[in-house]
Amino acid sequence: MTNPSAFVTHGIAHAQRALANVGVMTRAHLNPTTLKRTLAQRARAELARLEIIIRRLLTLMALGLVLPPVTIRASSGHHSDTERVETKASGHLTGLSPRVMGPDMDRDGLATAARSCGPVQAAPILARLAALQELLAAPEAHAKRLARTLERQRKAGEAAPMALPMTRTHRMPPELGAIATALPELLRNAFKSWESSG
Repeated sequence: MTNPSAFVTHGIAHAQRALANVGVMTRAHLNPTTLKRTLAQRARAELARLEIIIRRLLTLMALGLVLPPVTIRASSGHHSDTERVETKASGHLTGLSPRVMGPDMDRDGLATAARSCGPVQAAPILARLAALQELLAAPEAHAKRLARTLERQRKAGEAAPMALPMTRTHRMPPELGAIATALPELLRNAFKSWESSG
């Protein structure tokens, strides 16, 4: 592939089209409060596949960016490195107990076998869909942040990330399936300089 940026642009366009299809499938424009259970499962599975593809496209975009050096700001001096910072979780128990884990747990901390039936809440699925659509509306900003994160990981001596081949690409639209199949090899080639650079 001679021009990864053209591939990324093409991939993002197809990912946007696939997200629009999920929106039509869930009738997101009508802002439903519930979805049929089977429809919700299908939408979740589709969004999970699209999240992987989008994450890989943004990583490929980030690896193609040339970033200016980071300017180091002066410390505000509020906390020293050794000073303990209190958080909301600091005072809470970290052990597992049925009371902490929820009412649908038995005394051993295992989920009870009762399975709810009927429609499920649409809000989490619609929020996930909206977040992905918002991300693809301005992918450059996200790619820059990701490029900074990858640069920090590389300088810290961490191993290069790996992209495993996706399964069930035959269930996707043909072009999106081809993009999903090509991404692991493109990322492998883009990460070749990880160990030698820096």
